Amino acid sequence: MEYWLYIIIIFMIFITIELIFRSIIVSVNKKFQWLIIDKDERPILSEDGLKKFIAHGYDSELGWIRKPDTRHDEKGQNGISIWNTNSKGARNNPGFENLNSKISCYGDSFTFCRNVNDNETWEHYLSKLKETNVTNFGVGNYGIDQALLRMQREYQKNKTETVILGVVPDTISRIVSVWKHYYEYGNTFGFKPRFIIKNNQLELIQNPIDEESKFHKFENYLDHIKENDFFYKNKFRKEMICFPYCVTVLKNVRRNFAIIYWILKIQSLKNSKKDFSKFEWNPMKIIMRINLEWRIKLFQDKQTTTLLKKIVEEFLMFSQKNHFKAILMILPQKDDVNFIKNNFHFYEKFLKELSNLDQLQIIDATKDFLQVTNLDSLYSEKNEYGGHYSQQGNQKIASIISYELAKNGL
Repeated sequence: MEYWLYIIIIFMIFITIELIFRSIIVSVNKKFQWLIIDKDERPILSEDGLKKFIAHGYDSELGWIRKPDTRHDEKGQNGISIWNTNSKGARNNPGFENLNSKISCYGDSFTFCRNVNDNETWEHYLSKLKETNVTNFGVGNYGIDQALLRMQREYQKNKTETVILGVVPDTISRIVSVWKHYYEYGNTFGFKPRFIIKNNQLELIQNPIDEESKFHKFENYLDHIKENDFFYKNKFRKEMICFPYCVTVLKNVRRNFAIIYWILKIQSLKNSKKDFSKFEWNPMKIIMRINLEWRIKLFQDKQTTTLLKKIVEEFLMFSQKNHFKAILMILPQKDDVNFIKNNFHFYEKFLKELSNLDQLQIIDATKDFLQVTNLDSLYSEKNEYGGHYSQQGNQKIASIISYELAKNGL
């Protein structure tokens, strides 16, 4: 009898602890989407959000895009910035739209240049230096895989003598992703194509949600998505907290308890109507640190760097076939620069491998950024992450590119 009594007591203690942990974790999850729980494996897509995404950003081939003739206001630390796209879907370039374009640019948000106005992008400043219309086809959150596909689709309609593929180092994480939600938790509309290597050749896995109607039945494609998304097994599943909550929360104890602590602290300060601004960034610091660790790790991974090199080679082959100068532009984020300054250049070895590719010009802004005394001035936000490039940062990028082009007679 005593034996069963002990079992019941232990069970009741476990249930009580489990309910407490679950209550806390679910509460934090509602406030901070990066602390993921079991329901996040198959999230419910917001109907209102989906309608806006389809109207303003969805692309059946590439996943998403900046649609033609659109305008958007964006609030940042330095106020409101405004961007516009023209009839081609390229960003407006005030004062240069009527000139012939000798240079076109494809890439992610650091190529598109978020957090600045149309006349403050590095493409705009480069247009002034080179006296040509430098067209900007950058799209936020693109990997180099999507940028390449966009370039291949657009080039025949928008031919230029030079094409710049501009990417952040984190592009190495983006090329192994099929659903952004499995890497950037909460980015639930971000389905995309990706390349794999098969028989030593690139093979394209098309966007699994290549029709608008598929968003409403995306669960039907989850097995395919999970199989081809590197981060589902290697990151998402390992960081997901599920029953028993009091046990699985310990899988990533450093990460999870730090997030829980800061979210609860911030909420307590809010409830007490006290200033929480100096702590507000702390939960996201944890996430950015982990994301940095992932790209460092992937640049050490032979399989992933081989894939990235194959994509760059595809860019080079397309340039040779279409007779334009191919330039790979590395646009470092602030935490990349700070890590390299204090530790080691984690993608330098990879860039040296690429330097063996004939006719490919590589411009890495990292070395120039490392020499800047006031790094904050080059970025739009003053925290550790830095946001995107500031007006001064884009001027710096334009001057770097102009100098490197001139060295090669361009």
